[in-house]
This record gives sequence, structure tokens and C-alpha cells, in this order.
Amino acid sequence: MKIIHFSDLHIGYTRYSKGIDLETGLDNRIVDFLNTFDELVNYALQENVDLVIFAGDAYKDRNPSQTHQKEFAKRLLKLTKANIPVALIVGNHDMPGNKGRATALDIFPTMNLDNITVIDKLQLYELNTKSGNPIQILGMPWIRKGSLISRLSNIKKDITIEDLNKQIIQTLDNSLEKELSKVNKSIACIFSGHLTVMEAKTSTETLMSIGADYMFPAQFFAKPEFEYIALGHVHKDQVLIESPPVVYSGSLERVDFGEKNDVKGFYVIEIDPKKSQGDRLVSYKKIPVSARNFREYIISIPKDTEFPVNIIEEELNSNEIKDSIARITIESTREHYESINDPKIKSILSNAKYLVSTELKLISEKKINDIKISENLGIIDSFEKYLENFKEINDQKRKRLLDFGKEIINEYENENE
Repeated sequence: MKIIHFSDLHIGYTRYSKGIDLETGLDNRIVDFLNTFDELVNYALQENVDLVIFAGDAYKDRNPSQTHQKEFAKRLLKLTKANIPVALIVGNHDMPGNKGRATALDIFPTMNLDNITVIDKLQLYELNTKSGNPIQILGMPWIRKGSLISRLSNIKKDITIEDLNKQIIQTLDNSLEKELSKVNKSIACIFSGHLTVMEAKTSTETLMSIGADYMFPAQFFAKPEFEYIALGHVHKDQVLIESPPVVYSGSLERVDFGEKNDVKGFYVIEIDPKKSQGDRLVSYKKIPVSARNFREYIISIPKDTEFPVNIIEEELNSNEIKDSIARITIESTREHYESINDPKIKSILSNAKYLVSTELKLISEKKINDIKISENLGIIDSFEKYLENFKEINDQKRKRLLDFGKEIINEYENENE
């Protein structure tokens, strides 16, 4: 039995966009995200996959446009028409702004579509796969921290964040154990959730509110009932525990330069339903997709250089920027600062077919007032770049300032979710 695990589609993400794709009429960055999704769908059809598990965040935000919903549904229907069932976990980006409103995925159960199961509650689900073998999924959608806190009793006013987190995790563990008691040991069971594991590493520059999340220890999921743990929310793919595998599939497409070195893709799990609990997992492997490349260049112009533009041209021509999203930093002294202008740089880059958002930053030995921070940078990334220019601050103090800044930004983001 073959199962696909993927997450964090974020359809609607248009950062670094160059404009409209003439063939589809869609924003060309949205096309990038859909193209990687198409690779997954085609793989599922060609390899006769039995089930697809999506671990949350279908869209960029909680109010997707009709076009974004249509593009997502089109691809799901390709799978279901091939009799491949799909399980959809509700992620934080799929959640409504106010309690009582529908999630971005609620349209599917409303339409009573065959082979699509939306997991919007922490509970055990049983699905029939394409091969006819049943499978159990213990699903955990994104659960708002506020709703969990409201379920706690006798909270002290001076409770620490650490102790509050422990109480939240204990509450969820109690709910999880209740559902685990319902597991049929003769049928394979997979856990899938959209959540934060404290040991997980992130790469994105984009704020994901992780600093203020309640966080699970990876060992929380090491239950004998589970053959595999399929997670979403963190964009960097990683295996946190080997047995049973606790896996973040990561996102299918890069969202910013923090992810430039990530290999994007999805996981394929093979399970033997005839074996006993704990021995059913045959294998799991990462299948890469052709995500858009992000390339970053830092070019230093020596003070005694007569033709600085030539150095820039030589450096860029020696690297592969074609079809990439590029960010270029030119480090120059005051002597060359004025001679390097945008038109010249753009001319050098004009041979690239896909420069969605080439960011040019000229950094000289001038005062902080001369530092340019592009609007294309994320909030945290901009703050980090700003701190780098205070040479008198040591690394330890810079890290403390950055961590403090992240905490404040995370608190603000959570208050405005």
C-alpha cells in the first residue's frame, strides 16, 4: 500500500512575482506552486498510489480567492477520479478568522464528494484506500492556543510560558490517548497533524509564529499504534525520529531565500497491511520536485577597481541565474557607490529569462542612514540585516537582540491572526 504525505501548499503566494503568466492568466509565482503540485498528482497517478495525506495549509491565507480554490479542487478531483482518496488536515492558514466560521477546506464535505476527507477535529478516522485495504488516520488539525487555554482549569496568573505549554500538551495527550483506545490493531494506523515539534529546524525567513506556538516534544508521537507520523507546518523537510518515523514533509515550493538550500518534495510511504502492528512499515522516501531556484549573490567591489560593473558582470555570468529568483548584494566603498546604478545592473541581468524579483542592495562603508533594506525582505530578515551593520555588537548580544525581536513580532502576529 503506497501513501503520499505532503503539506504546506500555500496556493496564492505571490511574493517575488514578475507578473501574469500569459498561458494560464495566473500570477506566475502561483503557477510555480501549482506546477510542483502537478508533479505530485502525476506521480500519484503513474505510481498507482493508494492514498494521499495532505498535512495542512492549502492556501496562503484563510480567505482564498475563488480562483485559488478552483485550482486546488481541480487537482484533488484528478486524484479522486482515479479512485485515490485524499485526507486533508486543516492547517493554521486554513482556519477562519473568527470562531464559528467555516475553514477554507469545509467546502469539500459540504459538497459530499467521494474520496475526500477533511480532518478538522482531533479524532480517529478510518478510510478505504484504492487497493481496498482500510487504513486509520488519527488526525490533529491546527488547534488555536486560545481555545486550548480556555479548556484549562485553575491557571495561575503568574504561570510561566513553559508551564502553560506543559498543561496544553497534557490536555492534548489526554485527548490523543482517548482516540488511541479506539484504534483497531488489525488495521494500519498513521498519525497526521499540523503542528510544531520543538526539535524541528526551520529555514524560512517568513514569519510562521513558531516562537509563540505550543510545541510538542518529538517523543510525544512515538506511540506503538502508529506506523508513521505525517506532519505539516514547518517548511523544511526532516525526520525527527526514525522509529516510528516522525516526519515533516516540508513545503513543495520555496517561499523565500531562507529556503534556498532546501530540497523540496513529498514523501512516499509503503505499508504492508498483512503484517502486524509495528511491523507494517516497509519503507518511506523523499521524492523531490522541480521547485523554483532561489539564488543569492554577494559581490564585493575592491576599492582600487577601475571598472566595477565588469566585476559584477563576470561574477553573475559565472553563476547560474537563469530561471531563478535572484537576490544580489553589492558591497562597495564610497568611491564606486555612485558609479554602480540600477540601469547598468538590470542590463547585465536582462539575459535571464526568469528574474521574478531581483533585489539589488548597494552597501557601502557609509553610515547606517545609507543602508537600504528592500521591501521584499521579511520582517525578521530585515531586522537581522539591520543588526549586522552594528559592528560593535558582539555575536552573543546580536543573537539576544534578534531573539527578543522575534518574540515581539510573533506576539504581534498571533494577536492579529
